[in-house]
Order: sequence, then structure tokens, then C-alpha cells
Amino acid sequence: METYKKPPFEILDSIRGIAALYVAVAHCRGVLWVGGERYLQLFDQQNWGAWDYLIVGTSLLTRLAVEFVIVFFVLSGFSIAHSLSQGGSVLSFYKRRFIRLYPPYLAALAWAGVVYLITRAWHPEWYDGSLREFAFVRTYEMNSYFEPDTVVKNLLYMPGAGFITPFWSLTYEVIFYLLAPFMLRRPNIYFAVSGALFLLYFFAPAAAASLKLPPYIQQFVFVYNIYFAVGVFLYLNYERVSRWFRNYSKGEFLLIMGGLLAIMFGANFYFRLETDFTFLEASMLSAVLIIFFMKYSFRIPWLMSVGRYSYTLYITHFASIYLYLGIYWLIARPEKPYIVNFFVWIPAVLFTLAIAWLHYLLVEKRTKNILDVLRLRSAARREAEVRSAVPS
Repeated sequence: METYKKPPFEILDSIRGIAALYVAVAHCRGVLWVGGERYLQLFDQQNWGAWDYLIVGTSLLTRLAVEFVIVFFVLSGFSIAHSLSQGGSVLSFYKRRFIRLYPPYLAALAWAGVVYLITRAWHPEWYDGSLREFAFVRTYEMNSYFEPDTVVKNLLYMPGAGFITPFWSLTYEVIFYLLAPFMLRRPNIYFAVSGALFLLYFFAPAAAASLKLPPYIQQFVFVYNIYFAVGVFLYLNYERVSRWFRNYSKGEFLLIMGGLLAIMFGANFYFRLETDFTFLEASMLSAVLIIFFMKYSFRIPWLMSVGRYSYTLYITHFASIYLYLGIYWLIARPEKPYIVNFFVWIPAVLFTLAIAWLHYLLVEKRTKNILDVLRLRSAARREAEVRSAVPS
């Protein structure tokens, strides 16, 4: 693969921070506030004041959680293309990915189990099926968490629901990592096949479904792989694509990004859920964000800090939200199984960030340190091989 000169790669941590933080905010609001539709049922809109419109309108801005997962897919394609461009064996690539990702994943699975045991002891009514509000659908799903079949599937990246619901995207990340060393050897073929399969699914979903592939493979091949391909394409063609934006000012970039966000929100509101259209818009937004941050070497220190542990934040935050909810129930002792106070969910964002940071220090940072040592050893070995090849 060809590479290009670019600013330090950690600049992209800001984008990871944006995506992970948005997903955490969306889930905090979704679990810890009654929600716009339920609010309409509880409070007659004819009696709404300015405050009611403000909080419902504000809550709508957290609707794009899945779209921001697509941002992660594009970033993964971009990052893995860079990693593979550095050379090394397929086995060493797999080894690095395993060390980097699996120990934090195991810790997150354990954390979800711990939160389940704690909250079930505090609030057994969450788990008996008597509560029908959205938040308690997830608690009821946790009842099978320690069953052997569920444990094995979770360990093999075939996660169920409950407190590990956001893990669904990790399955497709892992499939991409496993296939990338082979697919990216012929990138033009990879792009053509990815595009053709996505178009087949988009225009003839019945034909795609008729192949009867295993569900995870079918979803990867026809739905999600195209967004990894966008990231790979952007990496391999970065100089050419970035030239399209050569004369754009920061203000014009912001207008483009704002426009893409507005279209995403509009489509999401219209269809009342995420769609392939909003996914495509998210991938376009991802590409523009990457070019903008790289072009201007744009650094947001606090977002870069969040981005450095964005993986841990992503895989721990949902269970942490339920621990927060359990503590809230202990303190407030609510009479209704929903929360009307709009401000309850806001401190939960900081709570999930704090829990994720502790997980990061205990697990993910250690795996990064191991990888740093392996990279130094590999570099020293290559240098020694070069020296031994030079005649004395």
C-alpha cells in the first residue's frame, strides 16, 4: 500500500472522543429520561410551555447514536489501512489487535456482570418482568447473562443484549480486522466488490436475503462493510481527496459539517429511526471530519483525552448508566418507573466518563504499554537486521 505524509495520527483521537462521547450522552438521556414520545403521553401538548418544548427539542439532538457508531467504522477503516501499510506479518497484526482489544473487552463483560449482580440485589423488581418502561427491557434481558450459552457467545464476539447492547458493533469490527489483511491486498477489488454488494442490498434487499448467509456475515457484507471501505479508500487516496477541500476555509468546513448533521437529523426525525441514508450521511461526515482535523492539525486537548480511552468508554458506559440508575433509585425511591426530571441524566455522563477512565487505567492503558514494548522490540530487531546486512 502507498502511504502519505500527514500530521501525527493522534489528532484523530479528537474525532474518536466526539463519537464516543455522543454515544454515551445519547444512552444516558435514553435510559435516564422518560423520552419525547412518553412525555407526550404523560403531558398534554396543549398545556406545554416554553420549557417543555425546550427539553423535548434538546432531547431530539441525542438521536444519532447509531450514526456515530458508523463514524467509528470509518475511522477503523482509515486506521487499519494505516496499520497494514507499515508492513509486518498477518500474524503480528492479529497479535496486536488481540492484545489491544480483547483484555478491555473481557473487563467490560465482567463489569456488566458486576453491575447486574449489584442492581439485582438492590432492585429485584427490575428483573422480574413487571416493569415495561424502555430502561427495564434491558435489565430483564440480563437474566440469562451467566448462562453458559450466553457466556460463550459473549466471549466469541456474538454478544446478546442487556447491559452489553452497544457491543453489537464490535462483532463487525472484529470481522473487518480478521479479513482486512487479505481484502486490502487488492484494494481496488475490495472497493468494487464492497460497493456492488451494498448496492445489491440497497436496491434489491430480497435478493441479498435470498443468499441465506449467517446473520452476522450477511449484515457485515451487505450493510456495514461499506463504511469500513470508505475509511480505507480515504486513507489510500487521502492526498487526492483532500485536494478537493484545498481552498476551503474553516468556516466553510463547519458549514459543510453542520449541513450534513442537519440532513442526518432531518432524515432520522422523518423516518423515526436510523436508516441506510443516515448511515451514508454519517460516513460522509466522518470523511469531512478526518480531512478537517488533519488539514488544520486541529487539536482539542480534552476531546483527545477522551478519544484515547474512547474504546473503554464505549464498552463500559452502558453498564455504568445502570449502576447510576440503581444509585438514583436508592436515593430518590421513585414511585413511577420513569424519570421526568430532565437533569437527572446529565451527571450520569460524568459518572460514565469517570468509570471508563478507571477501567482504562486498570486495563486498556496496560495493553497499550505492552504494544509499545512490542513495537520497540520490533524496531530494534529491524535495525539490527539492517546493520547485519551492511558489509563491515
